[in-house]
Amino acid sequence: MFARFLPALKVLGAKKVVVLQEGSLHYLLGQIDAVDVFTNEVDIGVATESDYWIGLMSLPYYLSVSHPIAKNLFPVTTKKIVGSEGYLHAIPSNIPPKIGVNWEASKQILYYIKSIDMRDMEKLVGSDCYSLNPKTDGVFNSLPNDGWKTDWNKSASHMKACKGIVTVDTGTAHLAGALGIKTIVLLPKEEFVCWRWKNGRWYDSVVALRPHEYDQVPDLIKRM
Repeated sequence: MFARFLPALKVLGAKKVVVLQEGSLHYLLGQIDAVDVFTNEVDIGVATESDYWIGLMSLPYYLSVSHPIAKNLFPVTTKKIVGSEGYLHAIPSNIPPKIGVNWEASKQILYYIKSIDMRDMEKLVGSDCYSLNPKTDGVFNSLPNDGWKTDWNKSASHMKACKGIVTVDTGTAHLAGALGIKTIVLLPKEEFVCWRWKNGRWYDSVVALRPHEYDQVPDLIKRM
């Protein structure tokens, strides 16, 4: 979600940018030219030579207090966030176009609150969809067994071939938005909605719905 701000580091004067991340992301984020080195090694190599560390989620703040040139190149407002029209790219795979769905959030503190029942997802979208859930296909169609469950770049390729995406608030939603894919995000109850969905339009291609708005999904799918 915050990878869109990595080029700003060069604008702010960084001579060399090293990104520490999981290996499953290397091929996906490797298309960002502003990054000099991607690594998942913390204790050896180039990462240990860095003289300044920053979390990706802190980049918008540093932009907000930076030189006006950087602010203008990387705007961060509630109406416009740089790269919101899709800032990553993927070559679509050759799967027949269908809707891709993920009804299960990542196993974190709000897992049970953000996830929805698979049968409830089926009622909204039908069963003739691709499962983007790396744990199970449930009642939905399987994607090719090409390693996509452990490689975000391969996931991106399949998602790019889909007609659209319907997902809960999890990594699937943010990858779809980063790729500019038409996406419906099914948010949890208002008190559990992440601040990122409340305070800005991060992706032009994404429609975020609260539970009382879920009945809009069938019509939105038709429009996809």
